[in-house]
Amino acid sequence: MKAKAGDVFTIYNHYLNRYTACQITKVEPNGSAVCLPLDWSGPEPLGAHQLGGLKPLYKDFMYWPRCLRLCNVAAEVPSHYIYVGNRPSFCQESSDVYGPWDDGYEVYRQLQWQEIPEGQRRVFKSAIDSTETVQLARTEVRVNTRRLHDKYVPFGHAEDLRSLPCLSALNLECWHPGLLEYLRTNPFLTELSFAVPGCQQLDLRGSHLSKLLIDLTDVEELWLNEEMEQLCFLNTGPERCRIHAKEEGARLMLQFRRSVRAHPELTGLHSLHGIEINEIDLQELSSDYPHLRELRLWGKPGNIRNFAAVEQFRELEEFSTYDLFGFTAQEIPGPERMPHLRWFWMTSLPEDAAKEAKKLYQKKRAEGFDLWITKPRKAEWLAQNLDNPFRGWDGAEHIPAAAARKAASQYRKTRSELLKLSQEPGQDVQEYALAAVAAYTQTFNKMRFIETEERDEISTALWGILDALPEGVFQKNALLEEFERLRNF
Repeated sequence: MKAKAGDVFTIYNHYLNRYTACQITKVEPNGSAVCLPLDWSGPEPLGAHQLGGLKPLYKDFMYWPRCLRLCNVAAEVPSHYIYVGNRPSFCQESSDVYGPWDDGYEVYRQLQWQEIPEGQRRVFKSAIDSTETVQLARTEVRVNTRRLHDKYVPFGHAEDLRSLPCLSALNLECWHPGLLEYLRTNPFLTELSFAVPGCQQLDLRGSHLSKLLIDLTDVEELWLNEEMEQLCFLNTGPERCRIHAKEEGARLMLQFRRSVRAHPELTGLHSLHGIEINEIDLQELSSDYPHLRELRLWGKPGNIRNFAAVEQFRELEEFSTYDLFGFTAQEIPGPERMPHLRWFWMTSLPEDAAKEAKKLYQKKRAEGFDLWITKPRKAEWLAQNLDNPFRGWDGAEHIPAAAARKAASQYRKTRSELLKLSQEPGQDVQEYALAAVAAYTQTFNKMRFIETEERDEISTALWGILDALPEGVFQKNALLEEFERLRNF
């Protein structure tokens, strides 16, 4: 079904446990549709008799100025959206934002914001554009600071942070007195990165955090607050932590690095992300987290064992993989075995499996099924690219194939040269190393397609080379400074 301008749809909102609604305000000449969240929620789906009383959602939570949230979406209506009716569009504006159909998350955030006392909201908003500074433990800090790391801005008691009314993200590497009280009384602090050694128990109940990044190496018990949405593990090794979450994780996204571990106490887990995966067994995963509705896996690259077990996630709605291999076309389950699946993305996967996935699910696109299968790989490609940090450039629409090959070649050349220099250091070793870094940098200076993502990948690849080198041979900081001095991207 194709959406038309003025169409109104309703959907169940898992954040509110209520229904919310959106309107397609216009259909662009290129075929995309402009989607607008509506300022409505209810215990039952929106009815046609309620169309006349609807209003658009104006959002102004956190750093947003008061505005409509317009987004370009695919005109094909996702199968789980319920058509309500058609009414005059609330606006005719276009949007330069692209994304998925509105699922009511913006309504949820706006309602959360409006629960904060107006006086506190006013102080927050007035500080956003402030040019004033304050002293925080002998360090001068801008009043409108949004993120703070205690490694770079050391402070003592957490009460000291009250002078930063816009602070919403905090990175901690040591414990601070008054921390828990500060978290529970600051409704704007929504993100915490916690890598404090020796902390065995952490109770975040009563705080307003929505995202927690944590090293669980020493933590034995963790209590999450009800508003927690994302729990990201910083540690890659084993841990023995017991996690207490609302509804056994039914509203939680859990993110592992390298290996996925069992947390039997989170039987209701809603979403699981795995990054830097070397190997994962979907049979074990389906036993550990049987109620997943979203599963997203990124390889390093890596392998998936027992891929066919993905059909055992009977409630799965969204599934994606990136740079993961080790499975065949015969293991791809058909749509009849994945009754709730509506979003299926696989990038950089075995060639035969890619062909089979497209064949099985192509027809469902007419029903609003979101299918995206790209970068099929031959076995030879995988063998050649296991050590290539630029393998993602191969097959990218905006990157010439010759540039992808050149990036991989230059990476291997630079790595080889620096490793050789480190093994046979001479009097001019630093000078030769600077020349190698300069050649690396100039290679990318000639490429005109580089944006933020590619810029980060180029830097990360160089850092990886330097991290692999023995200490004491090179002045690594000087090599990084040379890279920063020479690059024009």
